[in-house]
This record gives sequence, structure tokens and C-alpha cells, in this order.
Amino acid sequence: MSSDDPQSESLVSVREVADQLGVHPETIRRLIHDGRLDAVRVGRVLRVHKHAVDGFLARQRVKPTRLSDSPG
Repeated sequence: MSSDDPQSESLVSVREVADQLGVHPETIRRLIHDGRLDAVRVGRVLRVHKHAVDGFLARQRVKPTRLSDSPG
């Protein structure tokens, strides 16, 4: 891949995604295998689009609960 190719800059390795999210690379591979994180195969390796990581994170957001909703 050429460094002036905009597509190459938007693809990151499984390890880079794992480091960014603070999880093991196998966790990322499992998310890809389960269809929860989109990826592409380039040769023998998986690459993830940065926008796919952003979309995955957006779907994982937890809505804050109000104090009046909590028991007690």
C-alpha cells in the first residue's frame, strides 16, 4: 500500500485496534468473526477501517442513568 493512498491510512491492524481499546487482539478477532466489527482481509491479515471502529464504539455507548432511576 502506498502512503499517499487515502484508503491505506484508514486501515489499521487488529493489534492497533486492540491497543486503542485496551483489549487483547483475540477479542478484536472474535468481534470480527461474530460480525460485530467490520474488517477486510488483505492477503493473510485482517485490517479494520477506522470508521468501523468509531461505529462500533458508538453502538457500545451506555446511556447514563439518572439518580431518580436508581434503587434506594
